[in-house]
Amino acid sequence: MALFIKGRHIQTLHYHLGQVTQHTVHEAELVGLLLGLHMLNTRKGRGVVAMIGIDNQAAIKALTSDLRSPGHHLVWEALRIANSIEKKKKKKNKAIIIVWWMAGHKGLVGNKLADREAKEAAKGHMSDTKQLPLYLRKPLLMNITAIKAAHNKELKNEWRQDWRSSERGKVATKIDDTTLSSKFLKLLSNPKITRLAASRIAQLRLSHVPLNAYLKRIRRVDSARCAACGANKENTKHFLLRCLSYAHKR
Repeated sequence: MALFIKGRHIQTLHYHLGQVTQHTVHEAELVGLLLGLHMLNTRKGRGVVAMIGIDNQAAIKALTSDLRSPGHHLVWEALRIANSIEKKKKKKNKAIIIVWWMAGHKGLVGNKLADREAKEAAKGHMSDTKQLPLYLRKPLLMNITAIKAAHNKELKNEWRQDWRSSERGKVATKIDDTTLSSKFLKLLSNPKITRLAASRIAQLRLSHVPLNAYLKRIRRVDSARCAACGANKENTKHFLLRCLSYAHKR
């Protein structure tokens, strides 16, 4: 988080949240807000109108929420500091705070510097502990949303590896390497095609289709040969792309 006064860079604070498996982007925005308020609260001098630009609408809306979601303990602390500034303002004419949304911080003074400093924080760079708000001088609580997302991602990767290494998965991947991906499932969920058509597409892509190569494997026919053209193996690729008997259909 960077502080500018009349276009001049005054101060920068860095804070590294930790692993993406334990924290969210939403939390990073709230930590930035907290650092900004802390810098305002520790500044000495005449009162000013202070603007904090945030490109995350959820972080701004959290300031007026019931504060019951993961990560909102940071909002509690931000509001506490804001109230402290408000009390000082009444006594010593301190800063008036405006928090507003700016898409990608476009047009905000110091945007490039803030981006550069944010990348440094992402690499693990931290400001001196004594410069940070008291709340950030100890490890943050892990975010249950981030933990669940990381766990689900790990399960999905394990499932994908198991599928691709299975006998049917290997066959399906040769035909369509997106099989059982979100793209594949979205195709089958297309409202423009009938349920029967979606079923046929799935069967063809998974090679679980009543063609002789599959029927022989499950011992329903004696030969895998194509009944239409006599080729050795009537599988999905042959049926859709190679069989001469269906050339006119193609």
